[in-house]
Amino acid sequence: MNESVLIANAERFLDGIRHKWVEVDEIKDFKTFIHIYNYLKKNLEELQELRDTMEIKGYKTPYRSLMKYGRASKSEMKVDDIYDVNKHTQYFRMNAAAKKNILDRVKSAIASHKIAIGHLEEFVILSCSNCKGKFTGHELATFLKGRCNCGSSDIKFGINHHGVYRLEIIKYLPLSGDYMVKMSELSPMGREAFRKIVRILKHEKRGIVKTLSLVIKVFEEGRWIRKRVNIDAKDQMNYEREIRREYGSNARIEFMQFHRKKPSIINDKHVQTALSIGYVKLAEKKAREVFTSILNDIIINKNKLQVYDKTIQKARMLAKKMVEDVSDFEHIQDELINDMLFKEKLLDKKGNFDKELKIDIESREKLERKLFVEVPRIMILWDILKCYLSTSYDRRSKYSGPFPNLRPNLDTNQIKAYEDFDEDVVIIMKDFMHENIEYVPDIKNLLSKKFEMENKMKGLHVKTNSNAAAAVLLNTTVKLSIEVAARVFSVDPDDVKVERDKWNTFGKPQTKKAKKFLEMIKG
Repeated sequence: MNESVLIANAERFLDGIRHKWVEVDEIKDFKTFIHIYNYLKKNLEELQELRDTMEIKGYKTPYRSLMKYGRASKSEMKVDDIYDVNKHTQYFRMNAAAKKNILDRVKSAIASHKIAIGHLEEFVILSCSNCKGKFTGHELATFLKGRCNCGSSDIKFGINHHGVYRLEIIKYLPLSGDYMVKMSELSPMGREAFRKIVRILKHEKRGIVKTLSLVIKVFEEGRWIRKRVNIDAKDQMNYEREIRREYGSNARIEFMQFHRKKPSIINDKHVQTALSIGYVKLAEKKAREVFTSILNDIIINKNKLQVYDKTIQKARMLAKKMVEDVSDFEHIQDELINDMLFKEKLLDKKGNFDKELKIDIESREKLERKLFVEVPRIMILWDILKCYLSTSYDRRSKYSGPFPNLRPNLDTNQIKAYEDFDEDVVIIMKDFMHENIEYVPDIKNLLSKKFEMENKMKGLHVKTNSNAAAAVLLNTTVKLSIEVAARVFSVDPDDVKVERDKWNTFGKPQTKKAKKFLEMIKG
């Protein structure tokens, strides 16, 4: 396919996605769900084909061809030739930029579609009336044709209350790859929250050795020669023995350099960006809905604050009309604000604010930061925390879910990203935004316990109720009551008690594996 045609087709396809809204609010039955699910799945397949075609055609490194173009010294060229070279170079540079931008958009769209599909898959449980099978998560791909594998079309639709999902973020995701546009629409505090979330999701694991570069000395044909060698790193590898086995017993290592990989919590920049945009925009919407009611509860004098706001707005409009030089705008605006506030008796001659007004301004600024900066951060970290606590290592390794490219476990360095939540913000989210959230002190310890438990249980094939087990962790580690812990993971308190009792009654193991498990748990 011609390059200009490929780019045009990709842009047309992405624009089509942008103009078609995904109405997740309307998902109330199987028919509506499978229609939206199919639409996103088909889009994802088309986008992945576009990406693969573009990468084969060199869109990943579009500027490489420019490095070889026009290398001749300009002193050796005629003036007309220099003009032609510059003109052609500009054309190729613009073409390369178009290739890079369209591939970037396609990759962003792929990441957003994966996130949207992951949230949809966590949202529902589909049951087949014929074969009595129940399906959730990635198993839902079975129903892409609108029927079960057994051939039955009698499908029952149900909501998966154990899933980790937020369907509301789907409409805020850059499904058409327009992440730059969506980032530009964020408020100043929204941009700050966005940067914070991206920084958290980028938090890298301590470096793991991936490859080694070596300079070795080998005796060949009666003389010593040096060779540069690259080898893949393996656990417990004896590099000197490996080199001697490959190059002979006389081989000696002169220089060794380790190349490390540092995977992030979410190891894909487009997924990081899309998730950050989605959560920030959703949190902003929720924050705006509750901001006024919360503010009215904490301010001292509502009237003074309203007069102050109207004065600021009026002074800004007057300054725009009066100013001739843009550089004088702020100075004129400040003078107008001071004069007008003085007339309203909200500012004294020394420039000090009225005491009640000053307290209310500070309270409002503090509330804005809590709602528009902290809420998005806590919201996404809480969802990822629930994902880690309520799923197994194997499931996280094999199935991406609502957080594609999420690391199946975190090391101590990455767990540091989990700073304890602000308790006041958690209360606001719980009481005003009706979030199913609880204040959890020492989250780092909770996560460490979860990963420690998974390591001990690895290979023992102990059957557990994952959501009830997560509630047990909250109950035993954070000391939340069984009822509260059960509500967080939408499980019956009796199931949590059964799971806790299971942990406590490992004292009478019946098999060798059970005995080994008990020893590990107690250790």
